[in-house]
Amino acid sequence: MNFPHFFFRSTGLALAAVILGAFTPETALAADMQRTAGASLSAGDVAPGRLFGRDVREGIGPGRVSVSNPSSPKLPLAEALAPETRRSKSTVVHVPPGSAATKLSLSIDAPDEAWVMLIPRGNNAKAGEEALREVTMLDPQGRRADLKAERRANAQMGVDPARLKTEGVTRPITMLRLEKEMGRGQYEVQVGRKAAELGLAVEVRVPGSSIELSLTASAMQLFPGDDGYVTVGLQSDAKVDHVRYEAVLYTPRFEKDRVVPVVKVGNAHRAMVSRVLNEKDEPGAWVLEVRAVGSAGGQSFDRLAQTSFGLAVPTARIDSVGRARLVRDAAGKVAALEVDVVLESAAVDRYEVTGTLVATDAKGAERPVAEAQVTDQLGAGTHTLTLRFEAGHAGLSKLDGTYALRGLQLYSLGTNALYHRLNQGLGVRFPAVRASELAAAEVTPAIEHLLREGEFNLVP
Repeated sequence: MNFPHFFFRSTGLALAAVILGAFTPETALAADMQRTAGASLSAGDVAPGRLFGRDVREGIGPGRVSVSNPSSPKLPLAEALAPETRRSKSTVVHVPPGSAATKLSLSIDAPDEAWVMLIPRGNNAKAGEEALREVTMLDPQGRRADLKAERRANAQMGVDPARLKTEGVTRPITMLRLEKEMGRGQYEVQVGRKAAELGLAVEVRVPGSSIELSLTASAMQLFPGDDGYVTVGLQSDAKVDHVRYEAVLYTPRFEKDRVVPVVKVGNAHRAMVSRVLNEKDEPGAWVLEVRAVGSAGGQSFDRLAQTSFGLAVPTARIDSVGRARLVRDAAGKVAALEVDVVLESAAVDRYEVTGTLVATDAKGAERPVAEAQVTDQLGAGTHTLTLRFEAGHAGLSKLDGTYALRGLQLYSLGTNALYHRLNQGLGVRFPAVRASELAAAEVTPAIEHLLREGEFNLVP
């Protein structure tokens, strides 16, 4: 790998710099680098703000490793991983184990096609069956509705209760299928002593309703102190009279942890997750649960939704990316395509930088031709890692022209966490080159297999 250093090699050049007063090694470096500060982020990008000095010394070792692999141009360029929107037309009401007999109120605004599931806690089927005998459901007119709803559910699912009883099959869950004639409004679930002591979850699914709760995280990976949030949306055909949002976080061990404020920003509501997280919190996959309770068109509703996101405590970021270059061998062939990536680190860790080299086909579509990774144990400070794409790997596709860098990513191997990702790679482009100028690739067994499979035979 080549690591260009900018320094004065002669007294004459140094004297010129003093006289001119404008040229310094740092100036030359800055002219060659594209900085990530202020870069526009696209869907799926992740960029840390504040860095934290948390060393990772266990399970990592020193030694720089650089790897290049060919990519099949037949495969489309990987889509940017962007947060998914979680949608819900359901809710769940819990009776904690050890509770006293109680009554639950369920807001059901579209009883046609609605389902109610009564789920006892624990794995004891017999105890669950006994508990469910003490649970009844009344419709908005006060009439018992659970027996008829259970028969409808059995019929729709093709379940024969008599056969189940004969075969000794126990069902520690009751499925209730409602119907339009049962009416809209507040249903009541009466939970007896045994059921309350055991604990019970009541899930209501209303697929026919127009009222839908949606959650969208601002990024798949959030960082403490940054402006990370989850957008909370509520759609309804009827005018929403009022709504109250409640949000709570669950740790990576799915333990209920803390309340999250939901604030209105413009026309949207946001659960301000990063406000309640800090660098001492456990890294990993956290879950946000949001409940929306209100009324629309004069009808009460209750919706519950969950979404997850990664929490990382970043100790490094990509500071800048250098000018892409072609590296030629003694015969004048292009042996590699290289680009320097400068990292800013605040702690010891083993960091990995990855990138994808793409070419443009005859139809103007970008095709992946090679991937490169470089990893090293680094401490606090500024460090340069060089992504080196073997020219032979790029040449297997027979696509030439101007190659570009995409999917630039910084990963912490010590914490198994993504710290920085720029899918467009700051728009870095290599000098134009013809396929005939590229050195031949060493045909490894893996490449030989791909050649036999015709993975590099791209027909635009």
